[in-house]
Amino acid sequence: MEIDLSDIGAGYRELPPDRHSRHAPTDRLQPSLFQYDYLALSTLSADVRRLLEQVPPPKQAASGIALDIGCGKSPYRVLAESRGFRLMTLDISEESSPDFVGTVEDTRLPDGFADLVLCTQVLEHSLDPERGLRDIHRILRPGGHLIVTVPHIWFYHPHPSDNWRFTQEGLTRLALRTGYQPLRLLSQGGSALSFFQIGNFLLYGAIGKFGAPAYLVNNLMGRFADRLVSNALFCLNFALLVRKPADG
Repeated sequence: MEIDLSDIGAGYRELPPDRHSRHAPTDRLQPSLFQYDYLALSTLSADVRRLLEQVPPPKQAASGIALDIGCGKSPYRVLAESRGFRLMTLDISEESSPDFVGTVEDTRLPDGFADLVLCTQVLEHSLDPERGLRDIHRILRPGGHLIVTVPHIWFYHPHPSDNWRFTQEGLTRLALRTGYQPLRLLSQGGSALSFFQIGNFLLYGAIGKFGAPAYLVNNLMGRFADRLVSNALFCLNFALLVRKPADG
């Protein structure tokens, strides 16, 4: 099937608006079993929570700044704030009323601004992921932490563009090259879970929200199968916790 190079995103824009992947905060943090992307979102939110638990809380309550880059509706706000951070937000437009407007490649924030940065499912939309990680490195205080999550398997979703997919090795190399110390890498789901999630993708593309009963069955089967077959070589996403060295 040929794709029109003059308008690569045409096929996506032709989908009905309710087929586009947009979620309220509770959908990402506590997705419903009736959602077509439950398997991806539930494993992602669980691992973001696990990585946040590895980040030392600020020495004084609410004194440390956490920045959510590409925040949307900032679904993980409650998790960051429960660790004692004061969460601030940045997005590419004012649509979600962020504290700052900018991009991951050019946050326009001062050096050493944040103690913690969340960058979840954003780098695939960036034009230059390496430049983005370098700018995050710049705005992190020495000893600060970054939690970055990226897709390994996902459908094309230009919000506003969709440029990259990542492997565990590629993401880790990118972090090392941009000056971080990798601390922990988690994969979201294995081969079995990915199989059922892909099945939900196909159903969603055909029947949308009317497939909720089928999504429920696939989600339960996928969750059960993932416990039986553990294989991170074919997974949905990766979540990486890194640290900016204390010497800068």
